[in-house]
Amino acid sequence: MTSAELRVGLEPLVAGYQAWLDEQEATAAALPAHLQETSELVLWEARQAHQRLADGLEHVATDPEALRCFRFMNRVMRDQRVASQVAAARASDSSVTIEQAHAEVAARGTAAASWRPFQLAFILMQLGALTDPASAVRSAEHHARVELLFFPTGGGKTEAYLGLAAYTFAIRRRQGVVESTEGPLDGRDGVAVLMRYTLRLLTAQQFQRAAALMCAAELARREDEATWGTEPFRIGLWVGTDVSPKRFEEADEQLTKANEYGSHRLTVLQIQRCPWCGTPITAAQVKADASVRRVFVYCGDDLARCPFAKGGLVTEGLPVLTVDEEIYRLTPGFVIATVDKFARLAREGEAAALFGYVSRRCGRHGYVHADYAKCDIKTMHPASNGYPAASVQPVSRLRPPDLIIQDELHLITGALGTSVGLFEVAVETLCSWETTDDKPVRPMIVASTATVRNAHEQVRGLYGRQVEIFPPQVLDVADTYFSEEVAIDRDNPGRRYIGVSAQGVRLSSAEIRVAEVLLSAGQLLFDRAGAVADPYMTLVGYFNATRELAGMARYMADDVQTRVKRPRKDSGFPSRLGTSFGLLNVGELTSRIASAEIGRTLDRLGLEFDPGYDTTEAFRERLAAQDAGKKMATRSEAPFDVVLATSMLQVGVDVQRLGLMLVVGQPKNTAEYIQASSRVGRDATARPGLVVSLGNWARPRDLAHYEQFRHYHETFYAQVEALSVTPYSPTSLARGIDGLLVSAARVAQATQAEGLSPERDAGRIKDQRPAVEALADRLKARIAVAAKSDDATKRASDLLVNRIDRWSERAKRAAEVHKTLVYERTGEGDKYLPLIISPENAKASVGGSAEAPFVIANSMREVQPEINLLVSPMPERLFSRAPDGAPSWTLPVGDE
Repeated sequence: MTSAELRVGLEPLVAGYQAWLDEQEATAAALPAHLQETSELVLWEARQAHQRLADGLEHVATDPEALRCFRFMNRVMRDQRVASQVAAARASDSSVTIEQAHAEVAARGTAAASWRPFQLAFILMQLGALTDPASAVRSAEHHARVELLFFPTGGGKTEAYLGLAAYTFAIRRRQGVVESTEGPLDGRDGVAVLMRYTLRLLTAQQFQRAAALMCAAELARREDEATWGTEPFRIGLWVGTDVSPKRFEEADEQLTKANEYGSHRLTVLQIQRCPWCGTPITAAQVKADASVRRVFVYCGDDLARCPFAKGGLVTEGLPVLTVDEEIYRLTPGFVIATVDKFARLAREGEAAALFGYVSRRCGRHGYVHADYAKCDIKTMHPASNGYPAASVQPVSRLRPPDLIIQDELHLITGALGTSVGLFEVAVETLCSWETTDDKPVRPMIVASTATVRNAHEQVRGLYGRQVEIFPPQVLDVADTYFSEEVAIDRDNPGRRYIGVSAQGVRLSSAEIRVAEVLLSAGQLLFDRAGAVADPYMTLVGYFNATRELAGMARYMADDVQTRVKRPRKDSGFPSRLGTSFGLLNVGELTSRIASAEIGRTLDRLGLEFDPGYDTTEAFRERLAAQDAGKKMATRSEAPFDVVLATSMLQVGVDVQRLGLMLVVGQPKNTAEYIQASSRVGRDATARPGLVVSLGNWARPRDLAHYEQFRHYHETFYAQVEALSVTPYSPTSLARGIDGLLVSAARVAQATQAEGLSPERDAGRIKDQRPAVEALADRLKARIAVAAKSDDATKRASDLLVNRIDRWSERAKRAAEVHKTLVYERTGEGDKYLPLIISPENAKASVGGSAEAPFVIANSMREVQPEINLLVSPMPERLFSRAPDGAPSWTLPVGDE
C-alpha cells in the first residue's frame, strides 16, 4: 500500500465527515435562538475531531515511518481477526479442523477482517501523538487529554484500541533509542502498552483476544527482523496471586501436581485454547524449564500445523507470560493487569521494570533486579542444558509505557475509583520523562465505555486531564455519522426487554416458574426451528448478590429441573433433558469460582446445541437405537443449559451465541443493567436478544422500575447515573499517600546503584533524601493539576513532606538499635525493622517504636481495615464514649 493508495482509500472517510458536518451546520442554523449557543459548541467540538482526523491521514501519508507502522498495524490486526474467528469456530464445534475453520472464515471474504469506520477514524486521530511523544495532545500540562471512546456495547471498541496498541509496538521499535534529560531510553524493548481492568473475568477474556494480536505481531516480526528487531513480541498477564503465580516455583509445583493428579488448579494456564488456531490447551502443553526459569505454553496441535505448537515455527511457543517473575524479567511489550495489582509496587521492587527502570540484564534470565536472588549477578552462568554461557551486563533504561488503556471506565468509581485516582499520580509520573530540549513526555491515555455520565469530572479526578469524547455528539444523539440508531423492524429486531412482577408471590417461587417457562420455551423453539434457535437454549441468570445466586443454583438442581423434565400435560411444552447426562448443565460466573474454572466456563459458553443431538426427536432416536442394541451417539463436550452470574458478567463477556437472560432484581445502577443485559443479543440481526427482568415487588425500587418500565427502557442512556471519584479528599490522602510515596520511590530508584529499590535498602533514605524530595515535587505538581482546590494540593504536599520525615526518622531509629530497615519482609531473627505494614496486620500501637509507620494496603479495594464488633448483653461490659460537646440529655420518664 503506497501513500497515494492510502489517500484514495481514506479520503472518502474524511471528506464524508466534512460533508455531514456541513449538513448539520445548515440544520443548526434553523434551530430556535435558545439552542444556538449549544449547537455552536457541539459543532465546534465535531470540527475539532474532523481536523484531527484529517491531520492523522496527512501524517500517515507523508511520514514514511508512520506509514510503515500503519501497514504493520493493519497486517497484524487482519491476522488477529482471522485467527480469532478460526478459534471461535473451533470452540463452538470441537469437530471442526483447523483447515475447515480457515476455509469457513475465508468464505466470508473481506467481512472477516475489516475496519468499521469509527474504529479507523479513532485510530487515525491518535497516530500523530503516538509518533511524536511530546505532542501537546498527550503531554502538555494543561492541554493533555484522555481519549474516551464512547460507543455502545458490542460495537467493536476492543479492536480500535488493539489497533492503537499494534501501532505503538511498531513505532517504538522503529524509533529505537531516544534521548532524554536522564539519559538514553531504549524503545526496542520494554512495556509499550499497559491495559487495565477492574474485574478478573474481564481481564481473562481480553487476555485471550490480545494474545491473538501478539501472536500475529510475533509472526510478522520473524518475517522481517531487520525492521522489527530481534526481541520477541510478548504479552503478560499481571494480576493477583490467586489468579496467576507469583514465582516460578509456584508454577512448577502446579504443573507437577496437575500432571500427577489431573484436576489440580493450574493458574499458570490462563488460556484454554490456542488464540491462533483454537486447539484446546491442557497441562500437557505447559512446560517449566528451571534452567531459564521460564514457563512455556504451547498450542495443543500435535501435528505442529500451528506455528505455536511444540516443534512449530516459534520455538518458545505462545508469546504469553503469566508468572509475575517472568513479566518483571522479560518486560513484555503488552501488559494486561487489574487496577488492584498496582498497589503491589510498594512491596515488589522488581516491578520497577514495568516502567523501564532497569540497570542489569542477564543473557539467560533477562532484566534482573537486586532482589532477584535466583540469578547470581556477580558471576557468569556456565553453559547447561543446551543453553550457552551467560553473563550479566549493565544496560540503559527502557522507554516507559507510551499507551495506557483503561477499558470500561464506568467501573472506576466510588471507593475503588478514589484509590485508583490517587495511585494514578504515581503511575503517570513513572511513565513520564523529558526530551533533551526539556519538552515533557507523558503517556497517551485511552479509555472506553458504553455507559458514562459526567465524564469530564471523572476523568479530571482520575487523570488530571481534559477529555475528548469520540465520536462527538452533535445535534441528534441517534446519529453521529460514525454510528446511527437503527429503527426496530423485522430485519433489525434488536434486543427486547420484558418486565415481570408477581404481586403477592414469593420471589423464589417466581424465579422457579419464570426459569421453567424460559427453558421449556427454548426447547420448544429448538424443536421447531433447529440451529437458528440455539441462542435461546442457554439461559443466562443475572443476580445482584452471590447469596441470591446460590439460592437459584439450588432451585435449578431441584425444582426447575423436575419441572422442565416433566412439564404439565396442558402446558404445550416438550420435556427438556439437560445436557449433563439428563440433568441441567449449570455453569457459574462469580467471584467464588477459581479463575481457571472461569476460563473453562467462558470457553464452553461458545458451544452450540446440535439439532441432531439435542432436539426431542433426536433424543427419541437415540432411545430407539439403544433399545435396538445399537451404539448411541456421544459427544466430548456439552453446552450449558444455564449459566448463573453476578456483576462479574457485566463487562468483557463477548459470546455471540447468547440470546436469553433472566435478570433477578433491579441491578444497583443503570450502567450495570445496560452492560449486563448487553451480554445477550450481541449479534442483533441474526440472534436478537430477549431479556426478562424479574423484579421483587416487595422492594420499592424494583416496583418503581416496573411501573415505569417502558419509559425507563426507552430512555436507557439518559438514566445512567453520574460517577464520583474523590482521590484528593482528606480521608483518601491520609490512607493512600504512604503507598503513593513508597511505590514511586522504589520504582524511580531502581536504576541507582545505592538506591532505595531493594527490599533491604529502605534505610538509604538518609543518602537518597534529596532525590526522594525531587520525586515528591513531581508528585505534588501532578496532584496540583488534578485536585479541585488549593487546600487539597497543600494537604497532599504537607503529607508528602511529613511522610519523608517519618521515613527518615524510622531509618534513624533502625540505626540506633543496630537493625536494618526493610520495607516489609523482616525474615528470621530480630535484625530487621519494617517500614510498611498492611491494614489487616496493623496493631493498636501504629507509630510506636516497634511498629511500621506506613500502613499500605495490598489492594486498591482495601480502603479501610476491618474490625470486629463484640456486643455484650451485660450493660456494665459495654464501652461507649460520648462525643465532645454532646448535650447532657436523658429520655424523659413520667412527668419529667
